[in-house]
Amino acid sequence: MGSLPSFPVQREPITFESSNLYTACGKKDLSRCTRTTITEFEKVTEKFFEPVVKKRLNEFEAKEKFEDVTHFANRFPEWDENDIWDLKIQFMAFDLNNDGLIDFPELNKALNELGDKSSSEKRKRYFEEIDIDHSDSIDFEEFLEYVYSQLLAKVSKKGLSEAIGSVGSVGRKLAMLARHLSLDEQMEAGIF
Repeated sequence: MGSLPSFPVQREPITFESSNLYTACGKKDLSRCTRTTITEFEKVTEKFFEPVVKKRLNEFEAKEKFEDVTHFANRFPEWDENDIWDLKIQFMAFDLNNDGLIDFPELNKALNELGDKSSSEKRKRYFEEIDIDHSDSIDFEEFLEYVYSQLLAKVSKKGLSEAIGSVGSVGRKLAMLARHLSLDEQMEAGIF
C-alpha cells in the first residue's frame, strides 16, 4: 500500500528544562534538579511579576470565599442561606468581570447604571470604608459585612421593617437592572 512508514512519527516534547535533568528512561532525576543559585534575570522577573501573582492569589481567595455560602450563614446567623444567595446575586450585579471582586471602576459603572447621582469622591470614600483589607477591591465577605452593618444601623434608627424594606429596594433595583440585560449579558454575569 505504498512506501509510507507504518509507525507514528513522534516529536520531542517541548520543555523548558535541560535534558540532562532526566535519566535515559525520561524520568526526572531529582538529584540533578537541586539548584542553589538564582540568576539575576530570575530575581528581576520574580520582582516584576510579584504584583500580578499577588493579585491572582487575591482573586483566587475571593472566588473561594464567594463559593462558600455555608461559611457566611454561620458567620451571620440572622441570615439564612437563601438570604446570602440573594446577596450573592446582588454582588454579582456589581462584579462585572466575574472575578469575585468589585473594584472601583466596576462600582462606578454599576452605580451609574442604577441611576445613582453621587460624586466620585463620595463613592471613593464609601469604597475605601467598605474595603477593610485595603486591597483596592471589595470581596464578597466585605460586601456582606457592609450590608450587615448598614442593616444594623437602620434597625437601630428606623426599626427592623423599614430597614428590611430599604435593603429590599436596592435588591429590586438590581433585579430591574438584571431584567434589562440581554440573555448574553445575563449569562456572562452568571445571573442566568
